[in-house]
Amino acid sequence: MSAPVIPISIVSDVVCPWCYVGIAQLQKAMRKFQQSHPGTSFKLTWHAFELNPDLDRISSTSPAPETVPVISKFDYLVSKFGRGVAERGSQLLNQRAQAAGIEINSSSGVIGPTKLVHEALVYAREKDKQTEFMLALFGAYFGKNENIFGKAGIIQVAATVDGLDVKELGDYLNSRKGNKIVEDEIKKNRYIGGVPHYAIGKYEVHGGQDAETFVKIFELTM
Repeated sequence: MSAPVIPISIVSDVVCPWCYVGIAQLQKAMRKFQQSHPGTSFKLTWHAFELNPDLDRISSTSPAPETVPVISKFDYLVSKFGRGVAERGSQLLNQRAQAAGIEINSSSGVIGPTKLVHEALVYAREKDKQTEFMLALFGAYFGKNENIFGKAGIIQVAATVDGLDVKELGDYLNSRKGNKIVEDEIKKNRYIGGVPHYAIGKYEVHGGQDAETFVKIFELTM
């Protein structure tokens, strides 16, 4: 009898802090579940969502730009939600991030369009390195306030992931081969309304969940 594999499909955007909290809690749940169910493995697949389509100013046909226009993350959040909501949300997020064991600079740094980053994640999916790359992007963006939005920033993060060929990735981004895949995923996932969103086997989970919730769902899939 083959060892069980639990498929997990994740709809996410790299600028979504709750998605970073979510994957940290999901990983805690995976480790806990494997302790009680030795041999179980998980297959994670990430799909694109555009959290801030108003920031998308990159042509879908031109070669990937080295840099793209970005703005202050905090100023953008204030303009979108208001100062009070932005500040309270940042405090809550920092608490949840600490509980998940990660560091999030939720309001400092810059924010920009993410379609090109999603194209790079499509490339990483083809190389079976998507989760490693996504975690590196989350860590660079939320943990180190790095600008990850143009080709230069994407390549810089990719260089930290074993198994990703940065020259090949740069050529892939310039070709824009991943653009239609990303556009189709974003269009398909609009119905979700927000991220993160998880499909775990036949079960769907939305929003920031704790590790125990994920473990209960894993149990249902067995």
